[in-house]
Amino acid sequence: MSWRVVYIEKSDRLKLYLDNLKVVREESEVLIPLSDIHTIIVDNQQTVVTARLINKLSKYHILLVFCDEKHLPNTYVLSPHSHHQSSKMLKKQMGWSPAVKEIMWKQIIQIKIYNQASVLHHLKRSEPVIHQLYDLAETVQQADQSNREGHAAKLYFKELFGSSFIRERSSLDGINSGLNYGYIVMRSTVARSLIASGLHPGLGIGHDNQYNAFNLADDLIEPFRPIVDLWVAVLMSEKDYLDIKTKQKLVYLISNNKIMIGNQKQTILNAISLLIKSFIKSMDEENPDLLVYPANGIAI
Repeated sequence: MSWRVVYIEKSDRLKLYLDNLKVVREESEVLIPLSDIHTIIVDNQQTVVTARLINKLSKYHILLVFCDEKHLPNTYVLSPHSHHQSSKMLKKQMGWSPAVKEIMWKQIIQIKIYNQASVLHHLKRSEPVIHQLYDLAETVQQADQSNREGHAAKLYFKELFGSSFIRERSSLDGINSGLNYGYIVMRSTVARSLIASGLHPGLGIGHDNQYNAFNLADDLIEPFRPIVDLWVAVLMSEKDYLDIKTKQKLVYLISNNKIMIGNQKQTILNAISLLIKSFIKSMDEENPDLLVYPANGIAI
C-alpha cells in the first residue's frame, strides 16, 4: 500500500524515470519509487511536470496536487478510472437510502464533536467546556437539524485558540492558514481514497453543494478535522504565520502519524481507508453502527 505524501517546495522539474518519480533541482536528483507514493504536493509555481509522469501517476492512482500563489492546495489531478467497477458503484451510491444518510450524518457529527472534546482534554483545557461539548454531542439530532455542529464549533475554537479567535476559511492569519492547509491536504487524501474505492466524491450525505465536486470528501473528513486542529495548536502555539517547516510537518504527520481507529493504531492514510470501507458497508447494509471511526482516542 502506498504511504508517502511527497511535498515539493524547491524543484525545477518532476519527471518519470523507469517507475520512479525523479525530482530534479539544479545539479541534484532524487528518485522515489512510485509504488511508495500516495500523494504529491507541488508548492512551487515554477516547477515543470512532464506529461509522461502525469500519465504514469494516473496508472498508479497517485494524487497530484498543485498549490496556488498563496501556497494552498488548489488543483487536483487524479484518474477517474481508479476503480474497476466505478459505474456499478455510482449506481449503488445514488440508490442509498436518504433516511440512512441522515442517521449516518448524525453519527459523523457526533464523532467530530467527541473528538473536539478529546483535543481539549489532551491539551488540559476547560473541563466545563469539555462537558458542554459532550452534552452537545449527545443531543445531535438526525441530519443535525438543530446544528449542534455549529454550536460546538463556537465553543471549541474559542477554547482552543483564545476568545478573540474567529474561524475563517479565507483568512490568511497564522492559525487559520494552518487549519486551512491541514484540512485541504487531509481532504485531498480522503478524495483520493474515495475515488480509489469507486465512490463519486461529489455525492455527499451531509454536504450538498452543487458547485462542490468533493461533497462526500467534506463529509468524511469531519472526524479527522480535530486531529489537524490539535497539530496546529501544538505546532503554531508561538507563531503568527504558516511557514514552510510547519507545512512540511503537517504533511509528514498526515503521511506517517498514527491514530486510534477501531481499537487499533493506524496511520492516517490507513485510517481513512478503513473509515471509507466501513462507510460503504454501513450504507450498503443500511446499518450505521458498522462505521469504524477515529473517536475518543486521538494520538499524536
